[in-house]
Amino acid sequence: MFDVSLRLLCTSKSGTLSRVIRELNLVGLQYQSHQIETRGDRARISIGAVGDLNCSLESLEELLGAISEVLSVEDLQISRDGKAVTEFRTRVSETRISADEHLSPAVILAAEKRLSDILGPVASVIVEAVAGNCAVAGELYTRLADELDTQEERDYFLSIIDDSH
Repeated sequence: MFDVSLRLLCTSKSGTLSRVIRELNLVGLQYQSHQIETRGDRARISIGAVGDLNCSLESLEELLGAISEVLSVEDLQISRDGKAVTEFRTRVSETRISADEHLSPAVILAAEKRLSDILGPVASVIVEAVAGNCAVAGELYTRLADELDTQEERDYFLSIIDDSH
């Protein structure tokens, strides 16, 4: 388990904290605590989270920076057993993703991580090529599943998608 603390400079737009927490959840982290300082149209949000992070430090920074309400990542620290961690092995998140969820950096990253378990490093190239032509998670995952050789691989890959409404 990793302990993650981050401080973000964000817009004061309603729902920003919820969106950040959702994105963190998709990369394997569970929200623990937060603190918000608001000044005018800006907010500084500090968040604590724990979990089995399923992306690299660089990918996490990129993910947070891609959230439109996040103006900058001021601080990001990852530790395990009280010691700072800068490199770690990733795993695929088992967090269910709604089929009708709009594509976000976290949804795309989750697809890449899951696909790389099956295809290896070429997964990032395939996801990048396919994601630009998709609007929602279900469409992305279905198109990516078409790239897999066996029904067992397709079933595993698609099992993360929640298509119940």
